[in-house]
Amino acid sequence: MAVIRALEVGFGTTSLTTGYADGEPVIKTFSSFVAQTDPNKSGLNAGLNKRDTVSITINGQNYEIGPDAQLASDKSSSRVLNSSYITSDQYQALLFGSMLYMNADTIDLLVLALPVEHWSRREQLKSLVVGKHTIKDRTIEVKNAWVIVQPLGGLLDYADSIGQSGFDELREQTVLSVDPGFGTFDYVTSAGLKLNDTRSGGADLGMSSVLSACAKTLRTAFPNLHDFPIEKIDEAFYKNDGYIRVSGKKYPFPVCKGETVDNKPVNIEFDLRPAIESVTQNAVTKLKNVVGNGGDIDLIILMGGACNIYKEALQSAYPDHDIVVVKNPITSICRGMHLGGMQYYEALKKMNAA
Repeated sequence: MAVIRALEVGFGTTSLTTGYADGEPVIKTFSSFVAQTDPNKSGLNAGLNKRDTVSITINGQNYEIGPDAQLASDKSSSRVLNSSYITSDQYQALLFGSMLYMNADTIDLLVLALPVEHWSRREQLKSLVVGKHTIKDRTIEVKNAWVIVQPLGGLLDYADSIGQSGFDELREQTVLSVDPGFGTFDYVTSAGLKLNDTRSGGADLGMSSVLSACAKTLRTAFPNLHDFPIEKIDEAFYKNDGYIRVSGKKYPFPVCKGETVDNKPVNIEFDLRPAIESVTQNAVTKLKNVVGNGGDIDLIILMGGACNIYKEALQSAYPDHDIVVVKNPITSICRGMHLGGMQYYEALKKMNAA
């Protein structure tokens, strides 16, 4: 049986498939955080509570990636948020380090995805991964790779979820698939699963831009924190229930009116809604300038970890449409990539046998 794996290296999270069980791809997801490490300080935990990470050397520098990578981080560690993207050490640490999690030494087809604005680099990415790679003490061979745009993965996931009759209807529909990620805000328009390049695009207006806009407002509210911790804002959106924790105190989020969450008076006030809306509305305006007013759009699909933060702006731009949020927004793209890869591999096999 062919070994198919999918790997989505996103600006915010990395998702990969480790196998296939009970009719479903098995998916592992972790933050796209790359920790630059000092091998002389490894093992400081003396064997207790070992981190769930893998170590990898890229261009002579040691990195750790994985669910616990932030525990190995210092100020030089980062996510991949630069224009060099696939040629950066951080991206390649995630790319090759993730292969160690895939439970396979030989991969017949590795499915990868790029943001729409990086689509021109697909052949460069494919040539980077195809071949044999010595990673740590293992040799992993990737025999072939298939690169798609990230929103297509979510569309493939949705298509799989609606059954044959639903898929037959989808093939006749014009679909707008929207993926607000951490770094980019991507979208593709398609006739069924056939993409329309001229009505697809993206912008650097993903969740990182929302966090930066919020941080600017919060630096005014907390004048002692000149370098406001972005991760605290991130946690407020995704982890906390209506509050942001700053310097040990919990403040209502996204609006604070001079009280902590337990009603203690403080000299802190902020309203982050204008900062959030300035980014989400700008992103959707750029989308609408490319896609149009939506009269011919039959279906809008929303995916990605930040989907709920952008949904209001998208709904405001297309008030007559029902917006479908995929079942598992964070892993939807990776799942669709794996399922699409299985079909792509079989199609290649038939074509080569003809």
